[in-house]
Amino acid sequence: MGVFGYNKDCTNKEQMLTKIRTAIMEKDENHFSTINLQDDTWLPFKEDDGDEFTFIERFKENGGIFMYFEEMEHFKEAMKQFVVENDWKPLLSTSPAIKEIFADTDMEFQEDYNNLQRKKNVSLIDCECMIAQTGSILVSEATAGSRAAYSSADTLLILARPSQFVAKMKDALWLMKEKYGDEQPASMTIISGPSCSTDIENIPVIGVYGCKQLALFLVE
Repeated sequence: MGVFGYNKDCTNKEQMLTKIRTAIMEKDENHFSTINLQDDTWLPFKEDDGDEFTFIERFKENGGIFMYFEEMEHFKEAMKQFVVENDWKPLLSTSPAIKEIFADTDMEFQEDYNNLQRKKNVSLIDCECMIAQTGSILVSEATAGSRAAYSSADTLLILARPSQFVAKMKDALWLMKEKYGDEQPASMTIISGPSCSTDIENIPVIGVYGCKQLALFLVE
């Protein structure tokens, strides 16, 4: 799991976890270089898999770290461990939902994303939805609490629920329309993995214009 070294066994759903582990371990070199956004079939789903497993495979292909927790308490315990092991103090968040989840713990959050004395910004937010078609995550200022929460993070940690899976990009847009109507959030961003730039001599460099590390925590 890299820096995310949480070892607690937190699920009995062996069938689901078996498929999730398979999705995490499989690697595909297709990075969607010839996609057609107008065609609903441009990234076909695997015949026997649902939205969640298609998403996990493509999210991993995009360079994301994926972890599943059966209960919120297990996630909260893991986050405490991650903060200590990875020296994530202070952990940043402007998300009201995140602060409410950790209100009964000793976890402390700061909101200042512009502190020049800090070595790196580690941000924990929640999301709008997960898009299976591309392995992407839709985030917004409404749920994250601020644009800086996802635009200024060096390490971006995102909390999601199984009910937030959608199949295709157009489903995500419809979801936002139904949720917010004419009062759409001022900022919405689709995140498909750690940022990567080839501006200098066509050499890929991670984290130049965005997060260097992206992790998604799926909690039942």
